[in-house]
Amino acid sequence: MKKILIIISSKAGKSELEIKKEDILRVYEENNIDYEVQIEETLYKGHIEKLINDFDKESIEDKYAIICGGDGSLNELVNACYGNDIAVGLVPTGTGNDFAKNFDYTNFNVNSIFKFTTSPIDLIRINNKLCVNVTSLGFDTHVLKGAYDILEKDSSLGKKAYIYSVINSLKEITYEDLEIELKDLCGNLITMKGEYLISALCNGSYYGSGFNPAPLAKINDGYINLITASKIPFYKLPNMIIKYKNGNHQKSPYLNEYKTFEGVIKSSKSFLANIDGEIFETDKIDFKVLKKAINWIYFN
Repeated sequence: MKKILIIISSKAGKSELEIKKEDILRVYEENNIDYEVQIEETLYKGHIEKLINDFDKESIEDKYAIICGGDGSLNELVNACYGNDIAVGLVPTGTGNDFAKNFDYTNFNVNSIFKFTTSPIDLIRINNKLCVNVTSLGFDTHVLKGAYDILEKDSSLGKKAYIYSVINSLKEITYEDLEIELKDLCGNLITMKGEYLISALCNGSYYGSGFNPAPLAKINDGYINLITASKIPFYKLPNMIIKYKNGNHQKSPYLNEYKTFEGVIKSSKSFLANIDGEIFETDKIDFKVLKKAINWIYFN
C-alpha cells in the first residue's frame, strides 16, 4: 500500500507557484489514483514534526511526504523524516525557493504531484541538526537577516527584499575571524585561519534567493562544497557580488572552493550563521556529509 502526505505550509512567502488544497483533491479524484492521499495545512510551529511522527506510526509499506512551502519548511520536513522510511519532496511555494533551483519545475503543475520517481540525496549534519541545501555564515547571513526584517515590514516585496538588504549591508561590511579545519576527498587535513567575508557549506548550488555560490555542487555527489571569501577591496565588492550571484566567481583570487567530507569552523567569539535560511548564533560549526541520507521525490 502507498500513501502520500501533502503538507501545505501556512508560513510560505510570496511565490510564482500557487498550489491549493482543493486543486490537489480535484486532480486526485479525477484521475482515480490508486493510493491514499492525506492533505494537511500547518497550523502552528512544530506541526510538521507532529504530522510526520503520526505518519511514521502508520502501517503502510511506501510512504511519501511532500511539502508545499519554502526552504525553511523543507528543512523541517527533512529533519522530521530522517531515519524513518519516508521519501520527501518539495513543491516550491516559498519566497526564495533556492533548493528548488537544483531541479526543473518549468512545466510543473498540480497534476505533477502524483507523477514521480525517487532517488537518494545527500544531507549535511550541522552540529545536531540537518542541512538540506546550504549552511553559511558572514556577510550573506547578515544580508539574510536584513531581508527578513524588510519582509516583516512589507511582505509584498518578495525576492526584492534580498537585493535591498545587499545594498544596505554594503554600508557596514564585517569580517569573521575564523579557524577552519576540513578533510579533503583524499583524507588530507587542511587547516586555515583568517578573516572571512563568507563561508558557505553547500549541498545544493543556490541560496539567498538566487545567489549561486557553488555552480558545480550536486545533491548526490557524496561531498560538500565549501566556499570561502577572504578580504575583498571595497571598490571590487559590487562587481564581485554580481559574479557571486551569477556563479561566475570561480577564477576570483578572493574566493576559494574546497571539496570536503567533514570538518569544523570555529571562532573565539560568537557569529551569526544560518541553516537553510534559519538563523542561529554559535561559535563553532561541526559539519559532515551524510551520503544518500534520504530518498528524494523527483517529479516527472
